[in-house]
Amino acid sequence: MRVDMPKHIPPGNAELSVYIDKELKTDFKLTCVAQNKSMSEVIGNLVKEWVESQPQKQPTKKNENKDAA
Repeated sequence: MRVDMPKHIPPGNAELSVYIDKELKTDFKLTCVAQNKSMSEVIGNLVKEWVESQPQKQPTKKNENKDAA
């Protein structure tokens, strides 16, 4: 019988679930391990870069507060 352990999500973070090709996921995981980086760290950076590159992005409250300072 499999017992699911509760997930530990660090404060200020949210869970993101996506579906990608199995081989791509394996290659991604192996590359992250080889570079001693977590998959969350790499995905977070990629998503941030993509959002910031979009011309019509909507700022979040966190970003608005940063700009006001």
